[in-house]
Amino acid sequence: MAQLTMSLSVACPGLDVAGVAALATELRREILGADVDGAEPVTAGKAPAGAKSDVLVAIGVLAVTLAPTALESLMVVIASWLSRQPDDVVIEIDGSRFQGRVSKEQRDKLVTAYLRRVDSAS
Repeated sequence: MAQLTMSLSVACPGLDVAGVAALATELRREILGADVDGAEPVTAGKAPAGAKSDVLVAIGVLAVTLAPTALESLMVVIASWLSRQPDDVVIEIDGSRFQGRVSKEQRDKLVTAYLRRVDSAS
């Protein structure tokens, strides 16, 4: 079965760029503790001349790479992390938005959708 790469973004209307970046860094650290192959910040193109880095990073956006068999454990990590955050923190995973407590039904629905996507791509 092929690996999945999912786009995960963190947002919080009450936080500035640094606050959102800190949330994404904290979530990334927890995700890396799960059975994933990687969780890297997403780049948003080339940086302007004279910048310290040659790429721009999309604040709060991660690309998570994992085997389909690890998807359920990843969602447990994300749901646990999200349940410990303020109510206005939102996680979007490839178009599905989660805020506050994520139910087992929501997690199962996302896992099923991803596995269906992987099976149809094979």
